[in-house]
Amino acid sequence: MGSRLFTTEALVIGSMRYREADRIITLYTRDRGKLSALAKGLRRTTSKVGGRLEPFGLVRVSLHSGRGSLYTVTGVETLRTFQGVRDELFRMEEGARLLAAVRNLFPVEEANPPVFNLLVRGVARLAGSASPRDAACVVLSTRLKLLAVLGYAPVVSGCARCGGTESLVGYSPELGGVVCLDCASRESAAYFMLTRGALASLGSLISNPLAELDELEVDDRTLAEVEQVVTQTLAHHGH
Repeated sequence: MGSRLFTTEALVIGSMRYREADRIITLYTRDRGKLSALAKGLRRTTSKVGGRLEPFGLVRVSLHSGRGSLYTVTGVETLRTFQGVRDELFRMEEGARLLAAVRNLFPVEEANPPVFNLLVRGVARLAGSASPRDAACVVLSTRLKLLAVLGYAPVVSGCARCGGTESLVGYSPELGGVVCLDCASRESAAYFMLTRGALASLGSLISNPLAELDELEVDDRTLAEVEQVVTQTLAHHGH
């Protein structure tokens, strides 16, 4: 039998209390994807690893696999804290949306290194966001890119029903993309209206690298519309 102990890089994406002094930590790891691990004694004031397993932290963690699906943390090394996310409420709120998407979208123990790398880049970018608008753009773009990795990226180049590129007026989570005026009037699938600005920004947030988001000009109304697209698409495809 192989060793039950392994070490991997991981982003902390969740934490919940367990018993008197323990916590169950949810991690997205480079080598095994999403998994949960028991961190014993984490809530004790004498714990040496308590501050190293905060949400958004990037760590190198050693895990022991038991008989069930829950691992046990045996060692932790901090790589990056991304403390900037926790320093501002607006970053925390946007970061919570990102981590919730990861927890709901991805199955347990299915390795996907591109997702891990994207998450680390997204959290790093979020930690340095100067304003609520910037933070929202980062998280919207990261969530859209996560959907793209899974093959669920919203279709924005043409109508998801007929393929036409004229008179695009709305978005259908069921069809997975924008719809034109003619199809919207005939289509039984639910859809909601989008402005031209939202349609353009949706495409830019999907295709532009996170490092270039500062160049996008997106107002609050457009952000709200794109957020609706992302939220309903995640709800349609989430586990």
